[in-house]
This record gives sequence, C-alpha cells and structure tokens, in this order.
Amino acid sequence: MEQANNIQSLAQGPTVNAPAFDTAFMLSQMQVSTWTARKKDKAASAKVARDSGASAKAGNYNKNLLAGCTELEDLKKFVGNARNTHYAMTLPWSDMGLRLIPTSEYFDYLNVMTDLEQEFHRLYQLFEDAYQWRTSTAMAELGNMFDHSEYPPVDELRRKFRWRIVFSEVPRRGDPRLDLPAEALEVVKQQYDEFYSENIEAAMNDIWTRLHKNLSTVLRQLSPKDELDAKGNQKYNKLYDSVFDTSLELIRMMRRFNITGDTQMTAIADQLEDALYGVNTDALKNSETLRLDKQQQVKDIISKLPSLDL
Repeated sequence: MEQANNIQSLAQGPTVNAPAFDTAFMLSQMQVSTWTARKKDKAASAKVARDSGASAKAGNYNKNLLAGCTELEDLKKFVGNARNTHYAMTLPWSDMGLRLIPTSEYFDYLNVMTDLEQEFHRLYQLFEDAYQWRTSTAMAELGNMFDHSEYPPVDELRRKFRWRIVFSEVPRRGDPRLDLPAEALEVVKQQYDEFYSENIEAAMNDIWTRLHKNLSTVLRQLSPKDELDAKGNQKYNKLYDSVFDTSLELIRMMRRFNITGDTQMTAIADQLEDALYGVNTDALKNSETLRLDKQQQVKDIISKLPSLDL
C-alpha cells in the first residue's frame, strides 16, 4: 500500500485530552451469521466407533453437506475477514460483543461496514444461485450419507444469513436509576463502577497489546539473520508493507482511542511517528545503516511499553 511505501503522509491526530467519555465514544455490535453446512451423522459416528472398537462417546463424525462449494467457502472466509476489520477499527467493551468507537470515527467506520455489507449480500446471492446445483452434486460426494432433509429450502436458507450493525450509547457512569433501597443501590453502583473501570482498562490494554505484537514483528523484520549470503554479506529478514501499514494505523488509534488521556500513550505515538517519518521499505532494504538505526529505535520503543504480562 502507498502508506507503507511512503510513510510521510501520516495523519496527524489531535492533541489528546481525555474528553467526556460517554459522549466522545459510542458502542457498536456486529451481528453476522452464516450457515455452516455441517451436520453430525449419528449413523456414521456409530459405525466408526464400532469399526474402531471404540466407545460411542469417543468421537463424532461431522459431515460437510456442501463439500467443494466454493461459493459458501468464499462467503464464510469473507465474514471472518470482515470481523477482523470490525475488531481492528474498534476496542473491546464487555464480553457481550460490544465494541468501542470514537464518535469522530463513526462515519469512517460506517462507510467501511456499509461496503462490507454490500459485498456480503453479493457473495450470498452467488451462493444462493448455486445452491440447488451444489445440493445435487453433494449426493455424489456423500453417497449413502446424503439426506435431502438436511438441506433447507431457499426461503429458510436466507434466514440463516444475516448482517446487522447495531449502535448504542455508552452507558453513563453515575447513580443508577433503580427502585432499590439505598443500601442495595449503593452496592449496584459500586459494582457498575468496577465494571466501567475494568472495561476502560481492558480497552486501553487492547491497544498496548496490538502495539506490542506489531512492533515485535517490525523489530524481527528489521533485524539481521544469523547467517550470511553466498558473497559473505549479512542476510536480513523480509520486510512486509502490511506490517508498516499496521504501525501507521496504531499511531492513529493511539491518538483517537486514548480514552483516559494517557500521556505515556501520547508519547509512544509521537516517538513511533518520529521513527517512521520519511521512511519507506525500499530505503530500508537499500541502506543497512538506516535499517539498523530503525531497528534500535523500535527496540527502544518496545522497552517503554507497559508489560501487561505479555
């Protein structure tokens, strides 16, 4: 990508001041479902157990109802990649699938998700168009294990595929409005304050974890190998533009998602931007001095990251 080949176009983030959290951020939940087209075959499972002299509890035989259906496999692979995009653009909030996004990022996020939703529906239609034919070819693939009743009609099939993005407000921190005795209300408030604080900490730690993982990869790619080439020159690991793209996205995330106004996070973002500014992968490949200098800078940045028991 152009960003990685020329890292001079870094987007400058705003000066970080911890804003009113519940107005500066919102919640997003991605609700996407597909049909797995897999089914436990009880008869086949029992036969495998008998033939192997094993207990019926030892294992199951799960058949692929649409083996070789590239349309369905492409759709499921797309959904996995779409979830990764959703995760990359958000931070965790609770264990119920809710994710944080800054309100300033809402339209960028919405545009990306809208494009992904359109592609989801396009790929689904390709699958639906091929469904009847793929069902008929499954008879040859499954032999005696084929059971036509395990293939839903098209109108039922459609209901198994869903794409929905739900937005909501971040609940406000403060006194809960519940009809409870004062003592019980105080306990609920205390528990929610703990929940609130833990989720904010988890979201911030998620950024640090992503950064540590990315910079560890950057450092490995910049570092020399323990071997020489045929001419006696030092060999180096291969550089990947995508890894540097991720570094740039993380600089942006550290500025935009700095929920608590963490000055350490701001300083790390500045230091990483200084290290990458004006550098491109071609220059790193062609200059051993530059490469080793950037290796040391990245190593210094990693040493300043919170440990988080990584």
